[in-house]
Parts: sequence; C-alpha cells; structure tokens
Amino acid sequence: MKTDDSPVAIERIGMKHAEVLCRAGQASAHHVKPWLGTSLCPVTPAATKHCIESLDASRHQNYGITYLLVQEDTCLGMGIINYIHPLHLTGNLGYWIRPDACGQGLAVALCKALLKLAFTQMGLNRLECFIEPANKASLRVAEKLGAEREGLCRKRIFGRDALLYSLTSA
Repeated sequence: MKTDDSPVAIERIGMKHAEVLCRAGQASAHHVKPWLGTSLCPVTPAATKHCIESLDASRHQNYGITYLLVQEDTCLGMGIINYIHPLHLTGNLGYWIRPDACGQGLAVALCKALLKLAFTQMGLNRLECFIEPANKASLRVAEKLGAEREGLCRKRIFGRDALLYSLTSA
C-alpha cells in the first residue's frame, strides 16, 4: 500500500509501536474519542502501554486482533477486529485514521486487508461495523467495502445511535 509520500505498512500492534501510537493518539484524540473512547486512542505513554498490553491479551484470548498503519516513523491509524464470537464466527470491524492522513483511501485499504484476514485466515463468516450516522467518511468507507446497511441501533455506542453495516464472507 502506498500514499503520495511513501509506502505504508500494515503491522500487528506490539510494544515496538508504543511511541508512534502515542503520537498518533495525541494527534487524533479529538477526532476519535467521541466515538471510540480513549482506550483505543491513547494519548500518554502509560495509557499507550496499557492499550497495547490489553489488545495483546485480547489477541491471546482469541477475542480480537489489532493492526496499525505505519509510514516510516508515523502511525497513520488503527484497524481492529474484536468481539469475536467463537460459535457464530462473527466479529466487529473498527478503525480510525489520524486526521492529517484522511482522504487518501487508507481506511478502505486497511479494512480490505482486515476483511481478507477475517474471512480467509480467521474463518469468520460476518463482520459488523457500527457507524455514527453523521460520520460521512465512515459511511463512504462502508459503501466502498460493499457493506450492507442493516438498520439503526438505538443508543448502541456510548448511549448514541449507530448504523449497523455488515460484511459477509463469500
């Protein structure tokens, strides 16, 4: 994957990303916090360490997996598959892109990579995305991914309404 500047890598999150994730969180908190809270967009070194440890624990419990978009020494965003249901083989798909990297197709590229992982390697049947109705950028991402709008979920995320979109395996 490339941007206009240089190649972008998709890397599974690890402690080696602590500094770049913290900087990305600081640059993105105002953009991400209202929808995802602070746990997935840490702004301090201590919170970043806790975030990475928590996400790694989720991976070891087969509950979720997280990847970062990294360009040189900059984290451009995060993608996560979580709330994995082991019986029904479903999960949630979430992501955030730092504001200064938006509009370059990075969210779509990241989500496509995560979809491939979910459906081919993890054996999931369905991923769900909850999107704030006013989040036009995320609505475009869902559309570009071919997600199907299933309806409005009242008070679903932090007491606010969310649109439910689904993506299913072929």
